[in-house]
Amino acid sequence: MNKYVLFFFIFFSTLTHAQWFESSASALVIDNDWENARERALKKAVKNALLFSGGAISSLQQVNNGVLIENRLVLNSEGEIKALNITNESKNSDSLTLTIKVDIQSPEKVCYGSNFAKSIAITRFKLNTPEQAVDGNIFDIHKQISTTLFNQLNLSPQSLDVRQYIDAPVKLGEQYKNNNQTDTLRSLATNSDSQYLIYGEINDISVKFDSKNSISYWVTDPMRHFYLTIYLYDALQGQLLSSKQYRTKAAWQYNQHEQANLKSKMFWQKDYGQAIISLLDDVSVDIETQLQCEAPTAKVVSIDSNSLQINLGKKNGLNNGTILSLFYSSNYKDQFGIERSSKSQYQGTMKVIETTHNSAVLRTLDNLPLGNIQINDLARIK
Repeated sequence: MNKYVLFFFIFFSTLTHAQWFESSASALVIDNDWENARERALKKAVKNALLFSGGAISSLQQVNNGVLIENRLVLNSEGEIKALNITNESKNSDSLTLTIKVDIQSPEKVCYGSNFAKSIAITRFKLNTPEQAVDGNIFDIHKQISTTLFNQLNLSPQSLDVRQYIDAPVKLGEQYKNNNQTDTLRSLATNSDSQYLIYGEINDISVKFDSKNSISYWVTDPMRHFYLTIYLYDALQGQLLSSKQYRTKAAWQYNQHEQANLKSKMFWQKDYGQAIISLLDDVSVDIETQLQCEAPTAKVVSIDSNSLQINLGKKNGLNNGTILSLFYSSNYKDQFGIERSSKSQYQGTMKVIETTHNSAVLRTLDNLPLGNIQINDLARIK
């Protein structure tokens, strides 16, 4: 699996007021394909520079469309990335590391939410087609995929505060979409101390082996499919934000009755493992892109006479003086029986007067006693 070493230096061009960022990323080399590893490392490094700068992650498309000439990437001029140079490339037996310097033109209007890391948890995924796991004996692939995504998202602490992996089955996703999931989501939010929640379902891992009487059985590897649906929830408010399907396929480089060790380095270095890693990279980028400009929501965890404590802190970008508004969220059914969510906001605002790693103390701006505020009410950064 990919490992990333990140560091950033910022300096300013007095002529263009652009910001230059330097970052490094590594990728495994599969089947001696150094160019593919170079491409993946480059995209990783650019993504992390964009996240650090507050730029739009969608600008990664510029890298996809750019032309690499020697150590300089020629880009179109219509995105945030104005220039990109590879300053160092190092290789060892099975990986390649790139260091890049990228000129990112800050957008005229940077979204305020990009300053704050969102609290998020991942649940154990579900395998909807366990009968397909017989080939390779990969019955635990859903567990391995969810923990792999958990580890990948942990590599982006500037945009996501990944708090917990929930290693238990949950009643979410397609099967339970017609059920009232609000209570389930809010319970998961409480148990994981997180606002957002990721759940996934693996719908296809099929592979078809040719007959042993066929020449192709002995000379080519069959293709194996991988089809994943990802659900992103605002668990604090009991809402599904989005669902998206991801598909890929790659050569299954195992014999028909050979077992694959999902926890081995060898599995993830083979074509199928690398295809899954690449797909999960796309999942990570999509989640970070969707949440990048969202203002995070915290939960009230304790109350004093004129102050209260919430479950977001320094790690999430809060500092003394940060202003928040308080509200409570409730659900009701409309005339058609569809569950709706409503918010009621308290009058006035509160400011942060003290922060720790993952919590903050708020006080009313006028230092007056708190009104009708209760534990589990919500606070949103203004």
